[in-house]
Amino acid sequence: MRVLLLFGFCVPWLSSGQEITRDYSPLLDKNTSAVNPGIYLRIMPNGLAYLREVGMKVINEQILKLQLPNIREPIENGEVSIYNLQMSKYWAPQEYALDMSEPSTFAWSMSKMHLRAAGDFQATLNSPLLLPTVPITGHFEALLGHISLYITVNMERNANGAPQVRSTGCRSAIGYVDLNVRNTGVITDFFINAFKAFLIGNFKPQVEQKMCKMIESIIDRDMNILLSNMPLKIRINENNLDIIGETFGVAPRKHHRAGKLSNLNAKNITLTHFVQRLRDKELVLDYQMLTAPFVQNGAVNMMSKGEISYRGQGGTPFFPPNVRIPPPHGVHMIEFYASDYLANSMLYHSYRQKFLDVTVGPESSPQLQGLLLTSCGPAGFCLGEFLGTLGEQFPDRQVEIEFFAKKAPLIVFIDDRSRFRLHGGLNMYVRPSKPNQVKQQILKADTTMTANVNLWINGSIIVGNSTIENLDFKLLETKINDVDQDSFSDLGLFGAEFLEKLLTEILQMGIALPTMQGVILKSPKLTFHDRYLKVSTYFKLDEEYAGSLVRGAVGKTLRGPL
Repeated sequence: MRVLLLFGFCVPWLSSGQEITRDYSPLLDKNTSAVNPGIYLRIMPNGLAYLREVGMKVINEQILKLQLPNIREPIENGEVSIYNLQMSKYWAPQEYALDMSEPSTFAWSMSKMHLRAAGDFQATLNSPLLLPTVPITGHFEALLGHISLYITVNMERNANGAPQVRSTGCRSAIGYVDLNVRNTGVITDFFINAFKAFLIGNFKPQVEQKMCKMIESIIDRDMNILLSNMPLKIRINENNLDIIGETFGVAPRKHHRAGKLSNLNAKNITLTHFVQRLRDKELVLDYQMLTAPFVQNGAVNMMSKGEISYRGQGGTPFFPPNVRIPPPHGVHMIEFYASDYLANSMLYHSYRQKFLDVTVGPESSPQLQGLLLTSCGPAGFCLGEFLGTLGEQFPDRQVEIEFFAKKAPLIVFIDDRSRFRLHGGLNMYVRPSKPNQVKQQILKADTTMTANVNLWINGSIIVGNSTIENLDFKLLETKINDVDQDSFSDLGLFGAEFLEKLLTEILQMGIALPTMQGVILKSPKLTFHDRYLKVSTYFKLDEEYAGSLVRGAVGKTLRGPL
């Protein structure tokens, strides 16, 4: 009984001890859920209307370029083969529409379109009188008038988190068929006219059936094969993503190589390139879908994982926060929402891989050239003047500072800005200036920084500025005379001003807004909200690029058996 009481007494202390050793902020465990998305993408009604117009334009431009397959079809008392089939003229549909219906269905309809096709035929008819079968060959030209199509498709998600589509209905109708047959003249005109009527009677329903069969095959087979190849993880240092091209198999293969900056260690790189150096690491964004795309208020919505981790291995110990996404509003075409989980997962794995650790010296920034010295120059302004007898104990030496994160940094999105907090430690050294000298550690301390970060989009570049709200130093060890906690804390005021300028300089260098091959963003706007940021934008498609995708997708189906 005593053992049970002792165990019950110790459990809360054990659990609190685990919280103390947690290597990220406890705020990231509040109001979260494993089912929440890190990224939320919404195609607005205006975006869908634009896609409808572009889609129709691409179809109109590409349909005459399609190579039609040979058709071999059994009929009553024989068989008909059609080959060398080509479309010679196409009249675009006068009416077309793209309609969305909840929960996850869209319908594409076209009507009042006309098509002229020509080719060769061979008909083999079995004689009921047991006479030798005579093949009938010739050339034909067919005009298919008042063609209409109505297709319904359900949007889904496959087991790997990629989008998937499924045809749920197809209706095709041909108003009339006008068929002109030319033959070698061996067969009488009467028989040709009879055969012509026979072909019309059989050709029209066959074409209607083939149209739906082809479309359903494109949707259910080819499109899903393509969508299953969609890359669901991308390196965050790729600014121009060819996700569509990789999915459709038309993009060149990429050989990922580390950037020039990633091959440099922390000591060899300037602080202003720190963000670029971080992006050149093997940090991968996982945007697999958590649910099937769904329709709501006339918009198509997609929820993705939105986790950034080392090599895409995952393992982030916290989940995305609960956020309230507002309903669709406005005339822009796409809305992109990202919770601060996206940034915090990146910061957590950067911390775990020690990507945030950096060594700072006079060479790291122009502002540091005259500052990280023990003996001041003519300006009389350097670290030796601030830290007790540093200049007297170690004259004419450069100062080197090693910084390392002690837990994962925290960034929280709030209205109009984001708040950033960093807990770290630093070791201060004096570098040797003579052959008989060695680098010597002179100080050890902990530091906590809280900053406000503002970001906005300038053209296609994300830029910003920063203000330091708080910068605290806690002295742990020192070999400098006359340096105690009070005098060391005074560096906070000076350090805050310096870091504010440095962070703003880094942010002003900008980060290219990632774009997708074939998609051009127009007038993007970035805003901060409670635990998420929002990018609303217009976009334009590269129609030539889209046309190559249509030819590739439809061509695979037409080359197959019909």
